[in-house]
Amino acid sequence: MKHPNRFSHKLLPGLISAIIATGAQAQSDHVEEVVVTGVRSAQEKAIDIKRNAAEVVDSISSEDIGKLPDSTISDSLQRITGIQIARSAGQGGLVSIRGSREVLSTLNGELFLTAENILNSQANYTDVPAALISGANVSKSSSAKQLEGGIGGSIDLLTRRSLTLSEGFSASVRAQGSYGSITEETDPEISGLLGFNWNDQTAMSLGFSYADQTLSDNAVYTRAGEDRTAETWGCDCDLDGDGQKNTDSLMMMAWNGPQLYNRITERERIGLTYNLNTQLSDSLELNIDMFYNTMDEKASGNILNISAEGINYDRSRITQLHGVRSTGNTGLYTNTYATGFTANMSGGIRAGVDSDYVDTSAFNNSVELKFDNGGAFTGSLRLVSSRANREQSNLDLAQSAASPGGDDGLVYNVNGDTRVVNPGWIADFYPVTFMTGKDSVNVMFDQTFANRLAQKESWYFHSAWLEGERHTSNLDVLRFDGNYKLADEGVTSIDFGLRRADRDMSRNTYHYFMDTGLIAYEPTSMTPYNMLVKYHEAGYVPNVTSGGQFANYLVEVSPGVYDTVDNLNIEPVRGVNLDEAYVAKYLHTVSDMGALVNGYNLNIPMVDVSRIGNHKDFMDGLYDTNHVRKQRPDASYSVTESRESFYVSANFESNLTDNIILNGNAGVRHVSTSITVERNITDGTLVPDVFAGADPNHTLYEDKGDEYLTVNHSHFLPSINANLLFGDSFKLKASYDERTSLQSLNNFGEASSTTYSSFQTDSNTGETYQAIQEVKRGGNPYLNPWSAKVYNLAGEYYPANNALLGLTLFYMDIGGFVDTKSTHAALPDSDGVVRNGATIQELVNGKNATIEGVEFSYQQSFDFLPGPLANTGLTFNYTYSPSTKEGWKFAADGKEVPFNATAKNQSNLVLWYNDDQFEFRIAANYLSKRYDGQLASWTTDPLVTDNEEKILGGLDRWEDETLYIDLNGTYHVTDAIDINLNVQNLTEEGSYSYIHWSNFRSGYQAYERRITLGINARF
Repeated sequence: MKHPNRFSHKLLPGLISAIIATGAQAQSDHVEEVVVTGVRSAQEKAIDIKRNAAEVVDSISSEDIGKLPDSTISDSLQRITGIQIARSAGQGGLVSIRGSREVLSTLNGELFLTAENILNSQANYTDVPAALISGANVSKSSSAKQLEGGIGGSIDLLTRRSLTLSEGFSASVRAQGSYGSITEETDPEISGLLGFNWNDQTAMSLGFSYADQTLSDNAVYTRAGEDRTAETWGCDCDLDGDGQKNTDSLMMMAWNGPQLYNRITERERIGLTYNLNTQLSDSLELNIDMFYNTMDEKASGNILNISAEGINYDRSRITQLHGVRSTGNTGLYTNTYATGFTANMSGGIRAGVDSDYVDTSAFNNSVELKFDNGGAFTGSLRLVSSRANREQSNLDLAQSAASPGGDDGLVYNVNGDTRVVNPGWIADFYPVTFMTGKDSVNVMFDQTFANRLAQKESWYFHSAWLEGERHTSNLDVLRFDGNYKLADEGVTSIDFGLRRADRDMSRNTYHYFMDTGLIAYEPTSMTPYNMLVKYHEAGYVPNVTSGGQFANYLVEVSPGVYDTVDNLNIEPVRGVNLDEAYVAKYLHTVSDMGALVNGYNLNIPMVDVSRIGNHKDFMDGLYDTNHVRKQRPDASYSVTESRESFYVSANFESNLTDNIILNGNAGVRHVSTSITVERNITDGTLVPDVFAGADPNHTLYEDKGDEYLTVNHSHFLPSINANLLFGDSFKLKASYDERTSLQSLNNFGEASSTTYSSFQTDSNTGETYQAIQEVKRGGNPYLNPWSAKVYNLAGEYYPANNALLGLTLFYMDIGGFVDTKSTHAALPDSDGVVRNGATIQELVNGKNATIEGVEFSYQQSFDFLPGPLANTGLTFNYTYSPSTKEGWKFAADGKEVPFNATAKNQSNLVLWYNDDQFEFRIAANYLSKRYDGQLASWTTDPLVTDNEEKILGGLDRWEDETLYIDLNGTYHVTDAIDINLNVQNLTEEGSYSYIHWSNFRSGYQAYERRITLGINARF
């Protein structure tokens, strides 16, 4: 309902526009009650929540998510000032608040357990159906009674309370279909709510949602990475014009091979929410909430590597370079760009399959009993029990057009048989052109080359591997919250409460190996081991075993007769051709590598991913063997967390003058946490049965037992929110609070791993050994949690009940994040001899990072304007949030490294129209460039210290600025039937990354336009 304007009309001198003043004045003349619905109602609800909150809060209502839906909850949240989202297949997923991804996610005020946040303290709503949520509140300042856990802030998702439904039976159903401009698929969606309210005393409701979506996920990665001197390439030239030859470094884009991805992502979401809301007596209210969601996701497609490891370039034909830097002037790069390369290349080109299957499910349950008898004390007792699971399987399948066995094109099997592999393999050189542009690439192959690549006889499966992991979590919470009213002025009431939460989380990472059927014996003990091979690479195992630590293992060549692996040159993996019967039923011809690729003229036989059901079943059939699942112990662990907290907070209000009121809250929350980490012990020794695996020494699969480590943390978290109300229109807010957040669990649980080089020969002794390269101490259970001190100063002006002008200054002092510390140690090589030693990498807590900035917001309904313009309104907001991490700078240009991976500048503009029969909204979201880490291989300069400032080697990577535009429309056919139209990503905006220079593209991601048409009926 829209109420008469209760606001006095006072202007902020020089700051408030004439349109707001005019709007406020005009609305004072309209005192009749009118019904407000749709987007207008949603905006007024959001303004009202912000105006009445003691904290710095923003919100969206059911009208934003339900009536005019965005694609996901995250897509709706991005309209809020200071919120940024990361996109997955074009849809909103991971949410950041004010540049921090450490965000607390709650459901109706209590921790929301989802399958995407099991291992971290982040908010990712990819698998949560938006139709089940009635609203969301975003808190940027905190009070003592709010849960701890978010550095940037917290997001509280709200579900419907059944007693708010009309008396008797009520129902609403929405059916719609969505169409993608790239996939050209039409997908079904249905959602709704069934409810019954008995005499406003007891009510229940059931919400449901089902969607099956096919989304485009095309990508191109240029894979830039080589950095060698001009002399290395045989270039007797002065590239940077400094008068010196052979001192310059060439940065070769695509030397490691551009990758073209033609992928789709299929997401099938199911969601159910149930609420029982009953008034047991005049003083007791019972709420039972159940929230279930599950998602089956298949993100997969075909890949083409224009070049790969081992490809032969005719280097004299490389015609364009992608940048020049002077090795004599550390860290300074000239502003020279190019658009690609033209080179002669051979059949080392690879193609294949990238397939990720993800199954998630979560079940959040809550029982809450509220007490309110009209007296001074009110309180609630709540029990929460939640479960979540996430399982992911990744299949990579690579085919090659080069010979696996040398010029003869043969692969030798262990039984002595030989067979011809890809008899049409390509050794000749042909011209290939790869050119980059602003939003796409151009690829062209010599036609003779293209014709040869179209033949099945040219290809064999070079390698295949299957990996996966499973995350599980259980959460149980018991909490009590109370309020005791004291007075109408001064300290008006006291909030207090206790909470106990027990949570366990686990990660189990596993890889699949092929059992070759061969038995190898340790030569001293004659202990037998099955020979397991991971990557199925024909020709790989002899290279691994020859002259190495497996060289003396014995294989029975005839009954009672043994010979060494080295002598036999064992090849347990046969090459698989594309024309074999098992493979043929999965093949299709790929003549399109997606919307980002122009000029493409290949027709390559590849495996059709859509025909692969279960990954393991496919691999078993491909290699005619049963694959063995082995745990990867260094990446498998479990964590249990017990957390006890209590809080006390005083609410205060005082009339300082007749027209100035001071109110707010001040309190402290104490949190005591006990964390027990169970992880595996690894020491870098060989795994006897793994003859070819993920690293040269195959140490990742040896589990030496378990270790249990327990750490305790205790924090007092003070907070104060103070508000000065100047009449009914202006509000000044000031707040300070301290926060903490648990580290990502992989920073606790991962074990150590040791990396060695390939086998080499000691020049003095003639013995073979592997040089130790790196010891990575993957986890550190003794890391402190994240911490932050957050300051807010906000001014809010409400000239009317449907208008807001706000300005907020904020500062966040952040510590406890994770840095990597590298040291060099005199560690022995595989033969026990200390030579050059190795780098030890370990995780440590960082400190002195800051995020600061300003938020501006303006919202208004223009109902004071004449005619149809009275049905319009807008929302505009802008956030400026630079971040720094003390002491870190780029080697490339000496500028400071951003602390976070979010945009410094962000803005939203929403224009809407809403009358009795029609609603329309156009929404634009802008993000400036986002930092995406270092590309360290672009320079040979080491990590150095200069005047106590850390200088990062390599070039900086960025994600380019983006502008996403969405349209929503609703036509009210009758009071009970609506027709809805939603257009997401109207301009088909994609995501583009670059290296240091904005026109030095390193990656492209295409997102399609999606048009959704639906009908909504109410009963």
